[in-house]
Amino acid sequence: MIKLSTSKYKTKTKTKNTYRNLLSPDPISKVPHSEKQKALIKEIVVDEKTAFYEIAKTLLKSKKPVIFSPGRIILWAFEEGATKKAKTIRKFAKSINAEVLPVMDIRPEFPMAKTAVEINPYHIDLIINHNKYDTAVFIGIDCPYADVALKIIKDGTKCYTIALCGNIGHVDSTITMRDINIEKLNELTEIVDNLKLNASLLH
Repeated sequence: MIKLSTSKYKTKTKTKNTYRNLLSPDPISKVPHSEKQKALIKEIVVDEKTAFYEIAKTLLKSKKPVIFSPGRIILWAFEEGATKKAKTIRKFAKSINAEVLPVMDIRPEFPMAKTAVEINPYHIDLIINHNKYDTAVFIGIDCPYADVALKIIKDGTKCYTIALCGNIGHVDSTITMRDINIEKLNELTEIVDNLKLNASLLH
């Protein structure tokens, strides 16, 4: 009987929690979200008004801002009140001179995608890098998608991110605001327009 040596077939010891560390250095449960009527700027809790002005100043100084928003709102009006939301988002985009790009909610069924009604979702971090966007605003993006996308953007790009969320916000964004609705987005647009008329306030 031939005895085979197994010394060169020794398996390497796997590093514990490697996958978790790729996704986030800390469990998401340990990262605090802001309270109601508060916001986070670089993980520091501030009041909503302070966050609004910081967002407005950042966007007006931005060279190439972009807004990401769900296709079901800005393209197809699949949900109740979508048309009003879309008009509000486009008004905001015009105010800050930003492009608006749709984000799809579900990856199409492969290999036969129904191209008339489905679009293969792009990777937001690649879009940001290839188009050299310096500021990205997330408006109404589904929270699970936004959480993952913002982690990738944070670790893989130099883009400044602003998350305007209807729920509790996204801690991996440079600035995140919670409980955002049409009224609050209109308020932010008014602040942007007022700062445009008073350029001295941008410094």
